[in-house]
Amino acid sequence: MWEKIKNSRSFYVVISILLAIASWLYVDAQNPDASVTINNIPVSYVGAEHLEDENLLILDEAPTINVKVSGPRSVITQLNRNNIKITASASEITAAGVYSLDCTINLPSSVTSTSSSPVRITSRSASAIDVTVVKMVGKTVDIIPEFTGTVTEHHFYDEDSFVLQQHQIEIRGEETVVDSVHHCKVVLSESNLSSTWTGWLDVVPCDQEGNQIQSDWLELETTSISVAFYVESEKDLPLTVTLVSGGGATDADATYEVTPKTIKVTAQEVVLDNLEELNIGTVDLGQILTTGEYEFSIDLPTGVSSRDPDVTTAKVTVTVNGLETRRIVTSNIRLVNAPEEYEYEYGDLEVRVRGREEAVELLLSDDIEVTLDLSQVELADQTTVVVPASVEIPGISELGVFGSYNMEVSVRTSTGEDPAGEAVGDPDQVQQAEEPAN
Repeated sequence: MWEKIKNSRSFYVVISILLAIASWLYVDAQNPDASVTINNIPVSYVGAEHLEDENLLILDEAPTINVKVSGPRSVITQLNRNNIKITASASEITAAGVYSLDCTINLPSSVTSTSSSPVRITSRSASAIDVTVVKMVGKTVDIIPEFTGTVTEHHFYDEDSFVLQQHQIEIRGEETVVDSVHHCKVVLSESNLSSTWTGWLDVVPCDQEGNQIQSDWLELETTSISVAFYVESEKDLPLTVTLVSGGGATDADATYEVTPKTIKVTAQEVVLDNLEELNIGTVDLGQILTTGEYEFSIDLPTGVSSRDPDVTTAKVTVTVNGLETRRIVTSNIRLVNAPEEYEYEYGDLEVRVRGREEAVELLLSDDIEVTLDLSQVELADQTTVVVPASVEIPGISELGVFGSYNMEVSVRTSTGEDPAGEAVGDPDQVQQAEEPAN
């Protein structure tokens, strides 16, 4: 068996490999030193903690250095770009400028403490690095929205269509870069919008001409903001007024005409869907005998804009139809809130009554009640005061009193009563005050 193995070809191949390894180990033992170059070792800054407090920043990206190392082969093979540390001190930097910083190379302690022969740095690609230090500043600039898209037919937008989460933003960075920023903008480029758009848009720093500024040395408070863009639709809105019943007339007895009849407005569709007309004012029919003309300002609701900016007022003509008027004199007059130390004289009152013809013809003088309230009148002996008259036709809803009335009342100090208990003076001219009705 052994003889067969010795005579095989494979046996001699294995023996040759073992002899080659042994020869290499022998040579290596006789020549223990070797050299290796380790490339692209990053430089880190030490003592730079104070730079931020002084608003300074090292502008350059961290450089790299190539290092050639010599020493025992078994030791230097442990070295790589991750365990060799190269540092540059920035502790002496106190202002913006260009500085040359010496570099210090530190080998790992596991290498320097275990090797019996010294590990030497035989060369390096640089012994110092140049760094540029800049001043960091900050400021606040406006955010300007910009629409570059389109809206569908019969839809509109204006400068107030944008609603931004915020209108200003703080920026910070290298002084010359920050100085070049005039404003920031957000751009909406959606096409064929027919309703409100909401979402987030990127904040883009720009120069005074609106050109985008790109720099690694510029920081924004936020890179995007929430934006709403309101798209409005159009509608012809009828103009109306409210007719208030008075003087025997109701809205069933009157007609009105508004010039212009409509106004073209824009708003969000959800607003216009709930807006069928625009009421511009109120007309008291008690102040109109047959025809009245008025002018009202057109005040639009919040969120609604006019497409006719020159149309700010509307004329309204109100006509009362189908009613009769009659002048009638009544002596059914009473005083309320009249001090008893005075006596009062007043005449009859002629009022104008309006209503349907059949109701007007049946009206009697005593159906009308006149009340004079003296609570707001300053009274004195031998004076004549003008008192507002409240005129009513109780129990007859088909009729109303047209217009407003005042009466003159003569006041004098009361002379007392005669033994029979009658009031002193002519009973046809002197009226005793009534107590207020409960």
